[in-house]
Amino acid sequence: MIEEQKGATEAENLLEDLGFNALPISPKDVVTAIDFDDFTVVIEEQYFDSDGILGKAVGNDKGALIYINANISDPGRLRFTAAHEIGHVSMHIIPQLKMSFECGSKELSNPFNDPIERQANGFASGLLMPKTLIRKHCDCEINWRNIQFISELCGASLEATYRRFSFLEKAPNAMVIHHNGKFSRFVASKNFEFYIDQTPLSSHQKTLMTDVKKEPYPHDFDTVDASDWINPQSKGITLESIYTSTILLNEGFTYTILTYDDDCIAEEEDEYY
Repeated sequence: MIEEQKGATEAENLLEDLGFNALPISPKDVVTAIDFDDFTVVIEEQYFDSDGILGKAVGNDKGALIYINANISDPGRLRFTAAHEIGHVSMHIIPQLKMSFECGSKELSNPFNDPIERQANGFASGLLMPKTLIRKHCDCEINWRNIQFISELCGASLEATYRRFSFLEKAPNAMVIHHNGKFSRFVASKNFEFYIDQTPLSSHQKTLMTDVKKEPYPHDFDTVDASDWINPQSKGITLESIYTSTILLNEGFTYTILTYDDDCIAEEEDEYY
């Protein structure tokens, strides 16, 4: 979390210094703004021999080149990759900490445990979704309506937008991803204290899904038994219930937000002697 926050802060400070004050932020416009006579920066798309490479950044003391895989079909992924590589240029190549980067899905994944890559991921989030600008458009409360709105406004994926919100929201939260009903992965805020069950969706869980291909993104949550989603006991606390909101997307993907508050904690039973 510390490295991601460091990257996000660096990006937000850069945008402020450059005078970017409206969404969406274009990575190519940022590159143009940091391209100076004494340090040139160029970004271009390129077809790589390996589809596993999403972006590259190489440089020296005179400038840097950013290459983005032209085969990336998802606009949100393309923009995040570009912003990630700009992060390497700003945070690592210009100060000459490291001069060459080759990034794929592993490097652009927040669970990847490399401080430099985590900084670049935080930089990408802060560049595309700077907190001062997104807070002009919504309250940053974690719900699907807010996430979808900022996702479209900033040209970022739902998952990247959720991750950004989770940095800004203090309430414990997690996002669980299933594909065709089977558990895929989860992302949890640092203060989400409970183990998430990595199991297929139950028939009951499926009945609570909102098909956003047919209905608006929801802003409300269902209250369910905590044991439907997590091991409800952790550090001497038992959750009796948990708040959930699940959306059904294209290609069989479902995204679920989990969150809880003090009202979800089970009351201690009185003991009589």
